[in-house]
Amino acid sequence: MEMPQPVYNHLPEKLKNHYIIQRHGFSLANNDGLICSNPDIAIPPTGGPLNTGYGLHEKGKIQVKESAALLSKHLFPTQEAPTDQDNPVVIFCSPFKRTVETAEIIQVVLNDTVLHGKLEAPIREMELRERWYGKFDMKSDKNYELCWLDDAAEPDHGEHSQYDIESPSSVCDRATRFIVDKIESQMQGKIVILVAHGDICQILLTAFARTDAWKHRTLKHVDTANWRDTLDFE
Repeated sequence: MEMPQPVYNHLPEKLKNHYIIQRHGFSLANNDGLICSNPDIAIPPTGGPLNTGYGLHEKGKIQVKESAALLSKHLFPTQEAPTDQDNPVVIFCSPFKRTVETAEIIQVVLNDTVLHGKLEAPIREMELRERWYGKFDMKSDKNYELCWLDDAAEPDHGEHSQYDIESPSSVCDRATRFIVDKIESQMQGKIVILVAHGDICQILLTAFARTDAWKHRTLKHVDTANWRDTLDFE
């Protein structure tokens, strides 16, 4: 008898809100070729190559401004604020410095172009944090490839990583539970921008696409500072 598959995608069939998945801009860790997944290192405003924390590189700040301008035009083609609600957009982000800075730039751009100061500060949520990369944390980012090979390998698909990496199903579980518990249960009709990291963005897309979390590398990649509209999956 076939065993039932565990449930780790908690998204309901019908969503009450419109979701944008946004990846952070080019960061100081990216510039150093490092995997930076430990909250104790990635959240504080100190440390890193400049002792300002592992935030965005100047290149990344420019990337995000350009990407946010495109997002503004995508969401509001006439560049006019909707009249049916005062606060049509909400931003949630990982508390890592690079994602907070990305979210704050998006807030500024949307306020400057369309929302005229009504978009409130991004809300930081640990459930959107970077995937934990275990033994590869603060090591070369070339090790991502080993992680993704584990994800794709049958029959385990990263569930019991030899490198202590958080599994795709675990990432999907925490991220989609957050969406259901903190957003879908409390909001309706909002444009929700989720600012996160490469793998969690890809894994969230598998949830919206209703496919297995371990297949995240098979979906169109969310490049650094770029975004995807989840309506593409409806």
